[in-house]
Amino acid sequence: MSPGAARRGGAALLIVALLIVALLAVALLAAGLLAAHDPASPATTAEIEAFLGTALPPGRSDLRAADEQGIDRLMRLRLDAPEAEAEAFAARLVPGGLARGVDPGLVVLGSGLDWWPAALPEGAAGDEALVAGHRAHKVVVAPSGPGRQRVWVAVFTL
Repeated sequence: MSPGAARRGGAALLIVALLIVALLAVALLAAGLLAAHDPASPATTAEIEAFLGTALPPGRSDLRAADEQGIDRLMRLRLDAPEAEAEAFAARLVPGGLARGVDPGLVVLGSGLDWWPAALPEGAAGDEALVAGHRAHKVVVAPSGPGRQRVWVAVFTL
């Protein structure tokens, strides 16, 4: 083998080795980014309110939230609140009001969340609203006890 052929062969092996290292680095980076955006990751009250653009009901209880971020963002939350607070909160998210027996496509967004409804609850009302072309709000409200309502919200970027 000529010295030139040996150099070309060595250079080719070096290029292949560098390509493999680069692919491994990309795979590790992608795995790290995906882990950072775990679909089940909880969101803080401040993060929820900032993304929703409104305050949560002050008398809320049993708040659960999942925040999924990637190219778009999907935040899902559930809470219980006094009836008047729950209705006011829903009205801020869906200004046109809620309609009894309507699932605005919210139920199907709860895959993997044990606290999300599998079907529209009895006595529920729901609807959706678009926010200036930036976000969509889907809201369902149902009775959860005397004087209290359970609110499910899905908000995602468009």
